[in-house]
Amino acid sequence: MGGIHIDFNEFKWSLRAAYAVFIRDLLVFRKDLRGNLMRILGQPLFFLIVFGLLLPQLDVFMVDYIEILVPGIIAMTAMLGAMRSVGGEIGISFDHDQEIRAHILLPLTMASLALEKIIYGMFQGVFSGLAVLVLAVFLFPETFTLTVTSLVVLLIIFMATGIIFGAMGLGIGSYFKPPEIMFEVMFLITMPMMFLGATFYPVDMIKEISIVLYYFTFAIPLTYVSESIRVFIAPETAGLSLLACIIGLVVSILVFIPIGIWGFKERAIK
Repeated sequence: MGGIHIDFNEFKWSLRAAYAVFIRDLLVFRKDLRGNLMRILGQPLFFLIVFGLLLPQLDVFMVDYIEILVPGIIAMTAMLGAMRSVGGEIGISFDHDQEIRAHILLPLTMASLALEKIIYGMFQGVFSGLAVLVLAVFLFPETFTLTVTSLVVLLIIFMATGIIFGAMGLGIGSYFKPPEIMFEVMFLITMPMMFLGATFYPVDMIKEISIVLYYFTFAIPLTYVSESIRVFIAPETAGLSLLACIIGLVVSILVFIPIGIWGFKERAIK
């Protein structure tokens, strides 16, 4: 009788090899921890200081605008951390060094190696999101308070964010070449998401200005990250329900993981 045959021994070795590559990626990240922290926290720090502290004191912005801004800045940083780390590494590795080629020769499937890169993107999303969250709580201790439950849920949201944008970065880094073109494409994709992904305003507020832009916002994965973070650290400002955010995050994961794996496999085979 025919059927699906699974070589469990090959599967075991594939997992071990993928785990070894992941540990290696973590060691490289730790080796340049200071530089990574500067890269992750530099832009958010200026956003929070200028829009959260300086402009409200100058009566340019509302004092409570920080409750709207912080969740968006956290979401944006987690997105960029995952996408840039995975996409940049893949794009440069394929073109300028033999690192990714050495990984391809390991006893693991291309799908396993692609999943390892997405998991590394998940780590970057969690690390980046937590770093800015800690910074925000430090700068605005009277505005944001965290419970154990909310912190656990936020970790899950950061994990989902890293998976979505790690997979997106994997697809972009694999498909577009040379790296100069890849970074241009990544910029063209991230800029609309950064400003239209409910980062600087709750999604329901844009409905009064433009119904077209309102519905377009729902096509941006970052929207569901920003709004889900608002649900847990500033619920009165959230424009979407938690259920809508969960649906958006799950759909984004189901869409972008196959795209990222397919793009990586195609580039690796060529």
